[in-house]
Amino acid sequence: MADTTTRITAVGHRGDPYRARENTLPSIRSALDRGADAVEIDVRVTRDGVPVLLHDATLERLWGQDRRVDRLTHQEVLELTGGGVPTLAEALAAAGEHRV
Repeated sequence: MADTTTRITAVGHRGDPYRARENTLPSIRSALDRGADAVEIDVRVTRDGVPVLLHDATLERLWGQDRRVDRLTHQEVLELTGGGVPTLAEALAAAGEHRV
């Protein structure tokens, strides 16, 4: 008899944007803590080549700063967002804590 079971994978879209700002470490941790099997994230690269988590090209929608991420250094992104935009390395480390 054929196996008819289907495994469903729960994926947190940009983490858990209902409990924390999307594409942030709290959002990623919230999705994983609540049972997500995986988390989809968006990555942009700063002017100095640092991959950071952000969907939009600018900081406007989430951070109120009409500045393009690709024209800012990582340090400038940190200053404009109060440290709220994590690097890809930080996000992978957070996911690794949950063994995702």
